[in-house]
Amino acid sequence: MTFDNRHPMHRAQRPIILTRPAERLATHSRSSLEIGSSAVWIEGFARFGKTCGARQLSASETWRPYSMYIVEYSYTKPTKSSEGYFVVGLLEHHGQKAFKTDFSNQTIFRFTRMLREQIQRTGAEVVSLIFNEANRFTTEEYDTLLSIDNELEKFVRTFHFLVNQCDTQRFGPEGMDKTPPAQIAGRYFTSTHHYTGLLWEVPEADLATHTLSDVALAFKEYDEIMMWPPDSGVTYTQYFAPKAYGLGWRLGSQIDLIREVINEMRAEQSIGPVAQWPMQSFEHFVYVVLVRIAGDNPDFIELTRPDIRNALNHACYLPLEPEFRGRH
Repeated sequence: MTFDNRHPMHRAQRPIILTRPAERLATHSRSSLEIGSSAVWIEGFARFGKTCGARQLSASETWRPYSMYIVEYSYTKPTKSSEGYFVVGLLEHHGQKAFKTDFSNQTIFRFTRMLREQIQRTGAEVVSLIFNEANRFTTEEYDTLLSIDNELEKFVRTFHFLVNQCDTQRFGPEGMDKTPPAQIAGRYFTSTHHYTGLLWEVPEADLATHTLSDVALAFKEYDEIMMWPPDSGVTYTQYFAPKAYGLGWRLGSQIDLIREVINEMRAEQSIGPVAQWPMQSFEHFVYVVLVRIAGDNPDFIELTRPDIRNALNHACYLPLEPEFRGRH
């Protein structure tokens, strides 16, 4: 494999930073697993980072109370929900073909047999399926998932992550095509996690252990933790703004000014003060500031108000705000 010597911020896929919302999801998921839940219902607004948070759970083992095999699926919306459509999609995700002559129970057995082989290979105690766009599920999909779980639980425990976008036309158990029966509601809807953007204030539940907000901690990832080249001691902020960094500038050092400009932009649209920052626009903002504003100017010292407003506009800050989308 050829080593890519480009800075990670210049690559097509930039690094995903560890955030407090993702850590809170990990804590909730661990607790739900230990209690005995069969799933965690993850809800949040679009572009807040729900899928990335779930992927971080898949990539990390530190939060897991048991050995787990985790696989992610994206559910496309069918013309008509059916057991066959659901399971065939899961099989095709793994490169397996289903035949028109197959009965639905045959496809379920093929899929569960495939998962059992992975479990035996990895020695996992729990199999977890991550479903993006679970807000598209009807009772038909949940019935099929229940059949899959019933078959798997003869051999292994199951625990799923149901990623739901709460600003869709159909959202939540109450937004399904019909009221889910008790065996579905009791299995899949008892553990709910509200996934936030990056919070500007430390939640009351975190005050005993954290003094920095989600936004401050996210800036700190670039200012102090992530380095390039690896183990060089040169942080991302230092790499793109060496002169400013040498004078003490950090992304986090202007967090109050950034918040002021954000609230100015929100007030211009008659939107209330900011409480959280969608992960997508935050990451794009950091890219514009480091790579385009600081990186393209060797004499960069610090951000000005016009710089911050420019970066926020390029990051599509307002269009990604739920309050703004609801008014336009």
